[in-house]
Amino acid sequence: MTTITNVHNLPAAIVLAVQRDPYVGGGDVSTTKLIDSPQVRVLSTKHHAEIKVDVSERVWSLLGQAVHTILERASEDGAVIEERLFAEVNGWAVSGQVDRMHLGLATLSDYKVTTVYKKNGSDSWTRQLNVLRWLAHQNGHRVDKLEIVAIFRDWRKTEAERNPDYPQTAIMTIPIPVWPLDEAEEYIRERVYIHQAASRGEEVPCTDEERWFSGNTYALMKTGGKRALKVSADRSALPELTEGQYIDVRVGEYKRCQHYCDVSQFCEQWAKTKRTGGVNNDDA
Repeated sequence: MTTITNVHNLPAAIVLAVQRDPYVGGGDVSTTKLIDSPQVRVLSTKHHAEIKVDVSERVWSLLGQAVHTILERASEDGAVIEERLFAEVNGWAVSGQVDRMHLGLATLSDYKVTTVYKKNGSDSWTRQLNVLRWLAHQNGHRVDKLEIVAIFRDWRKTEAERNPDYPQTAIMTIPIPVWPLDEAEEYIRERVYIHQAASRGEEVPCTDEERWFSGNTYALMKTGGKRALKVSADRSALPELTEGQYIDVRVGEYKRCQHYCDVSQFCEQWAKTKRTGGVNNDDA
């Protein structure tokens, strides 16, 4: 069991609320874990008794759970609220919990406490909701429309008044692209296969996307100079070097590994990244 610490001395009620998280998942792999890193899932299972997480890092998750609790008030005829669905894929039980599914409107809604930065959605949301849609169809529920109901924790009224492209309210419905069901099933089967390989002990390193890699940039420098002549995320976009010039590789940050991964201390991939400074041989 993960140990919850309280290094910032937050109120005891908050600590207890985090410690008593009712989430238990279901099946062999849940939707959120299926679309995420197999390596993180395996390391989390292997080292669950050694993991320590501070309560301050669970505050936004706690707020998200509060929103889901409020959803129970929104029950009505034709609406499925907080229901976990299951389907068998390659010998594994895949599960996913829908926040709200309106059967009459054939609409699946997922509620997120998030940042304004994600006002246009994200690839992970698209993957998550399309897996849930496939599960819904496997359980006899037709879903034709997917949406995120985003609750922006950093929304500012003054910015909304100044900028018409800024969300005009703190709550916004974001439509999510719908995949054909056969494409969703193919994706799910591929992900189950990869997770099963990781469970068997095969090496399945995290991708740059899963590590939230910010990306390297390349600076054209002049020997003895302090300021870059040109900076680009694409090395090939820089001009040919002339005498006295060189390329300075500015290594991007693996933000999840560095700041948000509960199992980074057990991860050899992250240890190697730190040993090498994150520079690939092609960039050196």
